[in-house]
Amino acid sequence: MKKDLSEKPRAISKEHLLFDRLNHYIQSNQRFLITTHQLPDGDGLGGEIALAGYLKAIGKERRIINSDPTPEKFSLVDPDSEIEIWGNKRALPEVDVIFALDVNDLSRVGALSTPLKKLERRVVYIDHHISEEKLKGEHIIDPEISSMGEFLFRFFRYARAEITFKMALAMYVSIFLDTHRFRHRRTTALSHAIAAALVDLGVNPTEVHQQVHQRRSLNEMHLLGEVLNRVQTTDDGKIAWVGIPLELQKKYNASAEESQGFVDLLLNLKDIEIAVLFREEAKNQIRVSFRSKGKIEIYPFVKKLGGGGHAYEAGTLLRQPFSQAVEETLRRLREFI
Repeated sequence: MKKDLSEKPRAISKEHLLFDRLNHYIQSNQRFLITTHQLPDGDGLGGEIALAGYLKAIGKERRIINSDPTPEKFSLVDPDSEIEIWGNKRALPEVDVIFALDVNDLSRVGALSTPLKKLERRVVYIDHHISEEKLKGEHIIDPEISSMGEFLFRFFRYARAEITFKMALAMYVSIFLDTHRFRHRRTTALSHAIAAALVDLGVNPTEVHQQVHQRRSLNEMHLLGEVLNRVQTTDDGKIAWVGIPLELQKKYNASAEESQGFVDLLLNLKDIEIAVLFREEAKNQIRVSFRSKGKIEIYPFVKKLGGGGHAYEAGTLLRQPFSQAVEETLRRLREFI
């Protein structure tokens, strides 16, 4: 039976608490700055545009400012070029509240973190990653939802807000990306019902898929081919891993965004339980992405490395030489599982 999304949902008490808290921040303030994490993805970007659309509709002032540019494949969520990219010499606007979406640590917004701190304004995290209990109590964090798009849709229904096509498209991209095309374990019947409601508002799923997943450059395809040729597995066959050193990225003029999804492909291997991708971002700076098929929760391990994420999908930044990062991480991971 199709869920009725036209009425205010009978949210559980936790949802009411989160929605009431977000509504309080919005109604009691006038000027907002919206941002998301560095190397922005469809989830964070979609959430920014949807929230900004709602704030505009109710007469609030809002600016979207990110540390890094929007990847071309996600440009469909920002047809009016609302998202600004911060530069070192630019002063940030005076605001009442900062909304940081899809993130629960200000350091993860990248170069923008320092000037945001200097604003000395309240930062409110709107997120769905696992976080400390203190953060859950002070911010808008629900690790059980699939995406920013799903959370905001439910909030807009709670607030009886009108959802424009632009907001609908942004939320659909968010849900589509962060559910990994509706196959992530946090994808629920409600996730599908919300996606259906967004399609009813005019979103074209075929166009979204083509824009997001069928726009690879030839260089990116060549890089992918070489990366897949380098995939290795541990002796027990439970862990698949691959490294992407800087020289390989430079060879194909590849950005970090172009390779960050490669780790998901390793899970296609038979018998593999955990996939790991090591990407060198600079000397002694290694970005490590972890994925689990579902039998092993990877978050506790990644947390010990100083990272974060979800129970079965997480990442961290290691500050050590590339070969050392690979060797030590795999050794500790074998011990963990």
